Amino acid sequence: MDRPEEIAGQTAADRFRIRREALVGDLVRLLGPRCRVEPSADAADGARLTTEFLAGRGAAEPNEWAIVSRHWGADEADALTSVLHRLSRNLGPRAVWLLTTDREPHAVPVPVEFALDNPLGFAGLSDDELRLLDRDVPAGLWLRRHSNHFGPAVRSTWQLEVWGEPWLSATTRALRGVG
Repeated sequence: MDRPEEIAGQTAADRFRIRREALVGDLVRLLGPRCRVEPSADAADGARLTTEFLAGRGAAEPNEWAIVSRHWGADEADALTSVLHRLSRNLGPRAVWLLTTDREPHAVPVPVEFALDNPLGFAGLSDDELRLLDRDVPAGLWLRRHSNHFGPAVRSTWQLEVWGEPWLSATTRALRGVG
């Protein structure tokens, strides 16, 4: 008879495999069949890179200058995407990890321009969150939607946080309309 730890491990592996297959299909729908990108097949990659992503964000937090943060209302999606398109142009070609927020997170190697060309579409892959971790330097981008409840009314906002160079400089220029 299987021990509870073995059953839990197999269940997690099955969830990872099933979600990975669905994620491949979602990526094909977002990027088209000719732009094939695939999530890492190793569950440990997603967990390790998510830990690195959160640690990088946490390390920047004590220094006010080390994080660029901005909010947009849900009705300002066009302004938000314009800033992210400028950010992509300012950064130039960069390799990033797209990280999901699943219970067993996935890591997908993509060019930054893929994710920032359709940031809200990519955020939709992961509970309205877009997490990008630079593959070469300790830097990242975190875009997430917040729903705030005020009595019966619900107001959504998008929050962008960026840390690490060259991301900080590229974002600052993008927010100023440069790029």
